[in-house]
Amino acid sequence: MSKQTQARSADTAETLLSVRNLSTYYSEGEDDVPVRAVDGVDFELARGETYGLVGESGCGKSTLGLSLIRALPPQGDIGDGEIRFNGRAIGQLPKSEIKDLQWAEISMIYQGAQNAFNPVKTVGKQIAEPLRIHDIVPEGERKGRVRELLEKVNLQPDVAEQYPHELSGGMKQRAAIAMAIACEPDLLIADEPTTALDVIVQAEVLNMLQRLQEDLNFGMLVISHNLAAIMKLADRIGVMYGGEIVETAPSETLYDQPKHPYTARLLQSLIDPRRPPDRVETIEGTPPDLRNPPTGCRFAERCELATEQCRAEAPPLEPVGDDHETACFHHEKVSQL
Repeated sequence: MSKQTQARSADTAETLLSVRNLSTYYSEGEDDVPVRAVDGVDFELARGETYGLVGESGCGKSTLGLSLIRALPPQGDIGDGEIRFNGRAIGQLPKSEIKDLQWAEISMIYQGAQNAFNPVKTVGKQIAEPLRIHDIVPEGERKGRVRELLEKVNLQPDVAEQYPHELSGGMKQRAAIAMAIACEPDLLIADEPTTALDVIVQAEVLNMLQRLQEDLNFGMLVISHNLAAIMKLADRIGVMYGGEIVETAPSETLYDQPKHPYTARLLQSLIDPRRPPDRVETIEGTPPDLRNPPTGCRFAERCELATEQCRAEAPPLEPVGDDHETACFHHEKVSQL
Protein backbone atom coordinates (compact mmCIF):
# COMPACT_ATOMS: atom_id res chain seq x y z
CA MET A 1 0.00 0.00 0.00
CA SER A 2 1.40 3.39 -0.91
CA LYS A 3 2.62 5.74 1.83
CA GLN A 4 0.16 8.39 0.67
CA THR A 5 -2.79 6.05 1.00
CA GLN A 6 -1.68 4.86 4.44
CA ALA A 7 -1.46 8.47 5.58
CA ARG A 8 -4.87 9.43 4.19
CA SER A 9 -7.87 8.96 6.48
CA ALA A 10 -11.32 7.98 5.32
CA ASP A 11 -12.60 11.41 6.33
CA THR A 12 -10.09 13.38 4.25
CA ALA A 13 -9.89 11.17 1.15
CA GLU A 14 -10.81 13.09 -1.99
CA THR A 15 -12.94 11.09 -4.42
CA LEU A 16 -11.40 11.55 -7.85
CA LEU A 17 -13.44 9.07 -9.88
CA SER A 18 -16.89 7.67 -9.15
CA VAL A 19 -18.53 5.06 -11.40
CA ARG A 20 -22.13 4.01 -10.86
CA ASN A 21 -24.05 1.25 -12.65
CA LEU A 22 -21.83 1.51 -15.74
CA SER A 23 -22.83 -0.72 -18.65
CA THR A 24 -20.99 -0.88 -21.96
CA TYR A 25 -22.11 -2.93 -24.95
CA TYR A 26 -20.60 -4.05 -28.24
CA SER A 27 -22.78 -4.59 -31.29
CA GLU A 28 -22.04 -4.89 -35.01
CA GLY A 29 -25.52 -3.77 -36.05
CA GLU A 30 -29.10 -3.19 -34.98
CA ASP A 31 -30.04 -6.84 -35.51
CA ASP A 32 -27.09 -8.24 -33.57
CA VAL A 33 -27.38 -9.37 -29.97
CA PRO A 34 -25.14 -6.95 -28.04
CA VAL A 35 -22.21 -8.21 -26.00
CA ARG A 36 -22.65 -6.91 -22.45
CA ALA A 37 -18.92 -6.41 -21.84
CA VAL A 38 -19.41 -4.23 -18.74
CA ASP A 39 -22.66 -4.76 -16.88
CA GLY A 40 -23.67 -2.58 -13.94
CA VAL A 41 -20.24 -1.80 -12.47
CA ASP A 42 -19.75 0.45 -9.42
CA PHE A 43 -16.46 1.63 -7.92
CA GLU A 44 -14.66 4.71 -6.61
CA LEU A 45 -11.06 5.89 -6.76
CA ALA A 46 -9.51 8.53 -4.49
CA ARG A 47 -6.73 10.93 -5.44
CA GLY A 48 -3.36 9.28 -4.81
CA GLU A 49 -4.94 5.81 -4.60
CA THR A 50 -4.29 2.80 -6.81
CA TYR A 51 -7.28 0.62 -7.69
CA GLY A 52 -6.54 -2.67 -9.45
CA LEU A 53 -8.89 -4.53 -11.77
CA VAL A 54 -8.15 -8.23 -12.24
CA GLY A 55 -9.77 -11.16 -13.99
CA GLU A 56 -9.42 -13.48 -16.96
CA SER A 57 -9.20 -12.18 -20.51
CA GLY A 58 -12.59 -11.17 -21.85
CA CYS A 59 -14.13 -10.29 -18.47
CA GLY A 60 -14.52 -6.58 -19.37
CA LYS A 61 -11.50 -4.94 -17.71
CA SER A 62 -10.10 -3.14 -20.76
CA THR A 63 -13.57 -2.15 -21.93
CA LEU A 64 -14.15 -0.53 -18.55
CA GLY A 65 -10.92 1.47 -18.88
CA LEU A 66 -11.74 2.59 -22.42
CA SER A 67 -15.25 3.58 -21.33
CA LEU A 68 -13.85 5.99 -18.76
CA ILE A 69 -12.09 8.06 -21.44
CA ARG A 70 -14.66 7.42 -24.17
CA ALA A 71 -12.09 5.69 -26.39
CA LEU A 72 -14.26 2.71 -27.32
CA PRO A 73 -14.14 1.29 -30.86
CA PRO A 74 -17.06 2.23 -33.18
CA GLN A 75 -19.08 -0.85 -32.23
CA GLY A 76 -18.86 -0.01 -28.51
CA ASP A 77 -21.34 2.18 -26.64
CA ILE A 78 -22.03 3.20 -23.05
CA GLY A 79 -25.60 2.10 -22.45
CA ASP A 80 -26.25 3.09 -18.86
CA GLY A 81 -24.59 4.51 -15.79
CA GLU A 82 -22.73 7.54 -14.56
CA ILE A 83 -19.04 8.47 -14.62
CA ARG A 84 -18.03 11.38 -12.40
CA PHE A 85 -14.49 12.74 -12.55
CA ASN A 86 -13.41 15.51 -10.17
CA GLY A 87 -17.10 15.95 -9.35
CA ARG A 88 -18.09 16.43 -12.99
CA ALA A 89 -20.35 14.04 -14.94
CA ILE A 90 -18.33 13.03 -18.01
CA GLY A 91 -20.10 9.89 -19.22
CA GLN A 92 -22.19 11.69 -21.84
CA LEU A 93 -19.98 14.69 -22.66
CA PRO A 94 -19.56 15.58 -26.35
CA LYS A 95 -16.41 14.16 -27.93
CA SER A 96 -14.94 17.66 -28.22
CA GLU A 97 -15.10 18.14 -24.46
CA ILE A 98 -13.76 14.65 -23.76
CA LYS A 99 -10.72 15.46 -25.91
CA ASP A 100 -10.02 18.39 -23.62
CA LEU A 101 -9.73 15.89 -20.74
CA GLN A 102 -7.72 13.20 -22.53
CA TRP A 103 -3.99 13.33 -21.75
CA ALA A 104 -4.42 16.59 -19.83
CA GLU A 105 -6.54 15.31 -16.91
CA ILE A 106 -7.08 11.63 -17.69
CA SER A 107 -4.32 9.69 -19.38
CA MET A 108 -4.02 6.06 -20.43
CA ILE A 109 -1.24 3.59 -21.06
CA TYR A 110 -2.93 1.39 -23.62
CA GLN A 111 -2.61 -2.37 -23.77
CA GLY A 112 0.20 -3.11 -26.20
CA ALA A 113 1.63 0.36 -25.67
CA GLN A 114 5.03 -0.89 -26.79
CA ASN A 115 3.66 -1.07 -30.32
CA ALA A 116 1.59 2.12 -30.12
CA PHE A 117 4.31 4.51 -31.27
CA ASN A 118 4.33 5.88 -34.80
CA PRO A 119 7.39 4.24 -36.41
CA VAL A 120 8.26 7.27 -38.58
CA LYS A 121 8.34 9.84 -35.77
CA THR A 122 11.00 10.17 -33.10
CA VAL A 123 10.11 9.20 -29.56
CA GLY A 124 10.62 12.79 -28.41
CA LYS A 125 8.13 14.22 -30.90
CA GLN A 126 5.52 11.73 -29.77
CA ILE A 127 6.04 12.42 -26.07
CA ALA A 128 5.73 16.15 -26.85
CA GLU A 129 2.42 15.66 -28.69
CA PRO A 130 0.16 15.96 -25.59
CA LEU A 131 2.07 19.10 -24.59
CA ARG A 132 1.40 20.59 -28.04
CA ILE A 133 -2.27 19.57 -28.18
CA HIS A 134 -3.07 21.11 -24.81
CA ASP A 135 -0.57 23.96 -25.14
CA ILE A 136 0.71 23.28 -21.64
CA VAL A 137 4.38 24.05 -22.32
CA PRO A 138 5.52 26.82 -24.71
CA GLU A 139 6.92 25.45 -27.96
CA GLY A 140 10.47 26.61 -27.20
CA GLU A 141 10.48 24.71 -23.89
CA ARG A 142 9.01 21.39 -25.05
CA LYS A 143 12.30 19.69 -25.88
CA GLY A 144 13.55 20.43 -22.39
CA ARG A 145 10.32 19.12 -20.88
CA VAL A 146 10.63 15.90 -22.92
CA ARG A 147 14.16 15.36 -21.61
CA GLU A 148 12.89 15.84 -18.04
CA LEU A 149 10.14 13.30 -18.63
CA LEU A 150 12.59 10.75 -20.02
CA GLU A 151 14.78 11.16 -16.98
CA LYS A 152 11.74 10.63 -14.74
CA VAL A 153 11.25 7.19 -16.30
CA ASN A 154 14.97 6.32 -16.14
CA LEU A 155 15.76 6.88 -19.80
CA GLN A 156 18.64 8.91 -21.20
CA PRO A 157 17.66 12.29 -22.72
CA ASP A 158 19.06 11.29 -26.12
CA VAL A 159 16.27 8.68 -26.42
CA ALA A 160 14.17 11.64 -27.62
CA GLU A 161 16.07 11.58 -30.93
CA GLN A 162 15.62 7.85 -31.47
CA TYR A 163 12.86 6.03 -33.33
CA PRO A 164 10.68 3.40 -31.64
CA HIS A 165 12.33 0.46 -33.42
CA GLU A 166 15.65 1.44 -31.84
CA LEU A 167 14.34 0.85 -28.31
CA SER A 168 13.92 -2.39 -26.38
CA GLY A 169 10.48 -3.42 -25.16
CA GLY A 170 11.16 -2.12 -21.67
CA MET A 171 12.45 1.21 -23.00
CA LYS A 172 9.36 1.66 -25.18
CA GLN A 173 7.11 0.94 -22.22
CA ARG A 174 8.93 3.59 -20.17
CA ALA A 175 8.62 6.05 -23.04
CA ALA A 176 4.88 5.32 -23.16
CA ILE A 177 4.67 6.11 -19.45
CA ALA A 178 6.58 9.37 -20.03
CA MET A 179 4.01 10.34 -22.67
CA ALA A 180 1.13 9.43 -20.33
CA ILE A 181 2.40 11.66 -17.50
CA ALA A 182 3.55 14.53 -19.76
CA CYS A 183 0.66 16.80 -18.75
CA GLU A 184 0.66 15.58 -15.12
CA PRO A 185 -2.88 14.14 -15.25
CA ASP A 186 -5.08 13.61 -12.20
CA LEU A 187 -5.95 10.07 -13.28
CA LEU A 188 -3.73 7.48 -14.99
CA ILE A 189 -5.28 4.32 -16.45
CA ALA A 190 -2.69 1.59 -17.04
CA ASP A 191 -4.03 -1.30 -19.12
CA GLU A 192 -1.74 -4.34 -18.81
CA PRO A 193 1.34 -2.13 -18.31
CA THR A 194 3.74 -5.09 -18.04
CA THR A 195 2.53 -7.28 -20.92
CA ALA A 196 5.33 -8.97 -22.92
CA LEU A 197 8.04 -7.80 -20.51
CA ASP A 198 10.36 -10.15 -18.63
CA VAL A 199 9.93 -10.52 -14.87
CA ILE A 200 12.75 -8.15 -13.93
CA VAL A 201 11.53 -5.37 -16.25
CA GLN A 202 7.96 -5.91 -15.03
CA ALA A 203 9.08 -5.23 -11.46
CA GLU A 204 10.99 -2.12 -12.56
CA VAL A 205 7.97 -0.73 -14.42
CA LEU A 206 5.61 -1.35 -11.49
CA ASN A 207 8.04 0.25 -9.02
CA MET A 208 8.37 3.22 -11.38
CA LEU A 209 4.60 3.70 -11.59
CA GLN A 210 4.39 3.68 -7.81
CA ARG A 211 7.20 6.22 -7.49
CA LEU A 212 5.68 8.52 -10.10
CA GLN A 213 2.31 8.34 -8.35
CA GLU A 214 3.89 9.36 -5.05
CA ASP A 215 5.65 12.25 -6.80
CA LEU A 216 2.66 13.51 -8.81
CA ASN A 217 -0.24 12.38 -6.58
CA PHE A 218 -2.43 11.05 -9.40
CA GLY A 219 -5.08 8.39 -8.92
CA MET A 220 -4.27 5.19 -10.80
CA LEU A 221 -6.46 2.46 -12.23
CA VAL A 222 -4.33 -0.56 -13.10
CA ILE A 223 -5.87 -3.28 -15.27
CA SER A 224 -4.24 -6.69 -15.44
CA HIS A 225 -4.78 -10.43 -15.49
CA ASN A 226 -1.58 -10.69 -13.39
CA LEU A 227 -2.97 -10.87 -9.87
CA ALA A 228 0.48 -11.20 -8.29
CA ALA A 229 1.63 -7.90 -9.82
CA ILE A 230 -1.58 -6.10 -8.86
CA MET A 231 -1.27 -7.27 -5.26
CA LYS A 232 2.04 -5.43 -4.93
CA LEU A 233 0.86 -2.20 -6.55
CA ALA A 234 -2.80 -1.65 -5.69
CA ASP A 235 -4.32 -0.29 -2.49
CA ARG A 236 -7.67 -1.87 -3.34
CA ILE A 237 -8.63 -4.49 -5.92
CA GLY A 238 -11.80 -5.19 -7.85
CA VAL A 239 -12.21 -8.70 -9.27
CA MET A 240 -14.14 -8.78 -12.55
CA TYR A 241 -15.94 -11.79 -13.97
CA GLY A 242 -18.44 -11.88 -16.82
CA GLY A 243 -18.62 -8.08 -17.08
CA GLU A 244 -19.32 -7.58 -13.36
CA ILE A 245 -17.25 -6.78 -10.29
CA VAL A 246 -17.77 -9.82 -8.05
CA GLU A 247 -15.48 -8.81 -5.18
CA THR A 248 -13.64 -5.70 -4.02
CA ALA A 249 -11.39 -5.24 -1.00
CA PRO A 250 -8.06 -3.83 0.18
CA SER A 251 -5.23 -5.85 -1.38
CA GLU A 252 -4.07 -7.51 1.82
CA THR A 253 -7.62 -8.44 2.79
CA LEU A 254 -8.31 -9.93 -0.62
CA TYR A 255 -5.14 -12.02 -0.44
CA ASP A 256 -5.74 -13.27 3.11
CA GLN A 257 -9.53 -13.57 3.13
CA PRO A 258 -11.09 -13.92 -0.34
CA LYS A 259 -14.87 -14.09 -0.13
CA HIS A 260 -15.73 -15.11 -3.68
CA PRO A 261 -14.95 -18.54 -5.15
CA TYR A 262 -13.57 -16.97 -8.33
CA THR A 263 -11.11 -14.84 -6.35
CA ALA A 264 -10.04 -17.89 -4.37
CA ARG A 265 -9.38 -19.84 -7.56
CA LEU A 266 -7.43 -16.95 -9.09
CA LEU A 267 -5.21 -16.87 -6.00
CA GLN A 268 -4.69 -20.63 -6.17
CA SER A 269 -3.65 -20.37 -9.81
CA LEU A 270 -0.71 -18.09 -8.95
CA ILE A 271 2.69 -19.64 -9.60
CA ASP A 272 4.12 -20.83 -6.30
CA PRO A 273 7.78 -21.94 -6.26
CA ARG A 274 6.96 -24.25 -3.34
CA ARG A 275 4.48 -26.15 -5.50
CA PRO A 276 5.65 -28.91 -7.90
CA PRO A 277 5.50 -27.85 -11.60
CA ASP A 278 2.82 -30.45 -12.31
CA ARG A 279 0.61 -29.08 -9.52
CA VAL A 280 -0.37 -25.77 -11.09
CA GLU A 281 -3.99 -25.02 -10.25
CA THR A 282 -6.41 -24.08 -13.03
CA ILE A 283 -10.04 -22.95 -13.15
CA GLU A 284 -12.09 -25.51 -15.02
CA GLY A 285 -14.55 -24.32 -17.66
CA THR A 286 -14.87 -21.06 -19.56
CA PRO A 287 -16.41 -17.63 -18.85
CA PRO A 288 -20.05 -17.10 -19.91
CA ASP A 289 -21.17 -15.84 -23.30
CA LEU A 290 -21.88 -12.16 -22.65
CA ARG A 291 -24.35 -12.00 -25.53
CA ASN A 292 -26.62 -14.17 -23.41
CA PRO A 293 -25.33 -14.24 -19.82
CA PRO A 294 -26.92 -16.66 -17.34
CA THR A 295 -29.79 -15.53 -15.13
CA GLY A 296 -28.07 -16.27 -11.83
CA CYS A 297 -24.46 -16.02 -10.72
CA ARG A 298 -22.23 -15.88 -13.79
CA PHE A 299 -19.61 -18.06 -12.12
CA ALA A 300 -22.08 -20.76 -11.05
CA GLU A 301 -21.25 -23.24 -13.82
CA ARG A 302 -17.58 -23.26 -12.74
CA CYS A 303 -18.14 -23.07 -8.99
CA GLU A 304 -17.96 -25.96 -6.51
CA LEU A 305 -20.17 -24.12 -4.04
CA ALA A 306 -22.99 -23.37 -6.49
CA THR A 307 -26.55 -24.32 -5.58
CA GLU A 308 -29.88 -23.95 -7.32
CA GLN A 309 -30.24 -20.53 -5.74
CA CYS A 310 -26.98 -19.46 -7.43
CA ARG A 311 -28.25 -20.60 -10.83
CA ALA A 312 -31.63 -18.89 -10.38
CA GLU A 313 -30.70 -15.59 -8.68
CA ALA A 314 -27.92 -13.08 -9.28
CA PRO A 315 -26.18 -12.43 -5.94
CA PRO A 316 -25.84 -8.71 -5.13
CA LEU A 317 -22.50 -7.11 -4.27
CA GLU A 318 -22.82 -6.73 -0.49
CA PRO A 319 -20.54 -5.82 2.43
CA VAL A 320 -18.82 -8.72 4.20
CA GLY A 321 -16.29 -6.71 6.20
CA ASP A 322 -14.47 -3.40 6.47
CA ASP A 323 -14.30 -1.96 2.92
CA HIS A 324 -14.89 -5.51 1.63
CA GLU A 325 -17.77 -6.50 -0.67
CA THR A 326 -18.58 -9.70 -2.50
CA ALA A 327 -21.34 -11.08 -4.71
CA CYS A 328 -21.72 -14.62 -3.38
CA PHE A 329 -24.52 -16.33 -1.48
CA HIS A 330 -22.01 -18.73 0.12
CA HIS A 331 -19.10 -16.43 0.95
CA GLU A 332 -18.76 -18.02 4.44
CA LYS A 333 -17.70 -21.30 2.77
CA VAL A 334 -15.06 -19.83 0.44
CA SER A 335 -12.29 -20.49 2.99
CA GLN A 336 -13.01 -24.23 2.58
CA LEU A 337 -11.76 -24.04 -1.00
